[in-house]
Amino acid sequence: TGLIKKKNLVEALVPFRCEAGKEYNEVASLIFTDSDTAIKQLFHFREAGEDDSSTFSSAALFLFFLPYISMATIVYGIAVPSGLFVPSLLSGAAFGRLCGHLLHKLDHTSGTFADSGTYALMGAAAVLGGMARMTISLTVILLEATGDMQYVLPLMLTLMAARFTGNVFNEGLYDIHIKLKDIPFLEAEVPTIVEKHEIVAGQVMNTEVKCIRPVERAGVVYDLLRSCSHGTFPIVDTSSGGTLYGTASRAMLCTLLQKRAFGDSSVLPEYEGGGAQRLGPRRLSPLVQWDYLERLYPKYPDIGDVDMIDDDRKCWLDLRPYANTAPYTVNETASIQRTYRLFRTLGLRHLCVVNHYNQVVGMLTRKDLLPESLTDSFIRGRHAHISANGGTFA
Repeated sequence: TGLIKKKNLVEALVPFRCEAGKEYNEVASLIFTDSDTAIKQLFHFREAGEDDSSTFSSAALFLFFLPYISMATIVYGIAVPSGLFVPSLLSGAAFGRLCGHLLHKLDHTSGTFADSGTYALMGAAAVLGGMARMTISLTVILLEATGDMQYVLPLMLTLMAARFTGNVFNEGLYDIHIKLKDIPFLEAEVPTIVEKHEIVAGQVMNTEVKCIRPVERAGVVYDLLRSCSHGTFPIVDTSSGGTLYGTASRAMLCTLLQKRAFGDSSVLPEYEGGGAQRLGPRRLSPLVQWDYLERLYPKYPDIGDVDMIDDDRKCWLDLRPYANTAPYTVNETASIQRTYRLFRTLGLRHLCVVNHYNQVVGMLTRKDLLPESLTDSFIRGRHAHISANGGTFA
């Protein structure tokens, strides 16, 4: 089986501008073949003869490595399926094999150093580890690829050295791109500024909260969705001093408006100024079944897809059947350590901040818990804004 695999690798060599069957082009054999085949050639081809002749010369490896890793660096991040895992392996294998060649020339082929294929494996691990900053997982992956347990210690040392050296200069490439794309990613560890200073949820929350009532005018909900881009809206009950009743997502509100799931304006003329407790179990609008809402996922309608006529603006939209009446909340005096762990552990997108009377005083999102946002909030010394009516009503 080994001879058959090596024969296939030999047949994969490219005779670019050379006599087919007798000669092959070293650089073309690395460029014009599949990446996995080129990696196998760099790993498995050994030096032979007294002069330690190799399948790929040092000049060919250098001419391949320099433009290949340069193009991989430039192309990564643009809208082409270039990848990064395999190019890192291939460029690292070429650089490692080049180092092996140079060491053999310095040693005058006396056999002090290992085969160039071993250096190719270590080079591939070093480049890949320096890019991804992973250690244990890459060690397991490369060991499974080689099937030889004698490389455990060299691979671990190489990956650890690559990671520590890269951390001196910058973060991993994936972490850098997360920041470049402004993705609010929360690390597993609580930011250091939180451990050094006492910060509470009321200092970092967003106080520009848009609240709606359990039964609201369709026109009010429509104007609210058009005026802001919030993803979740707290539902407060005005009859009990503005206490938190639940939350309603933007996607659900847009779906209800598009399906015209609201009752006539004459059904409840006396509700203006009243509360949800006065209505009891009575429903004021036709129900939209949950299975319909689930079928729309993830292509929910946007507010731009909703047409609101003047006669529908005064109709009542009953949100009680659709509201999340048990949302996760945190008190405004809660520590950021507890808030951060709660937010990240549960995978939340929004977190309501309430006071001691269960009135909404703010909202927390992922961006509010990023280290930069926490630092800005601490520097500004912003305090929680306690409102008697629990937010801004649309």
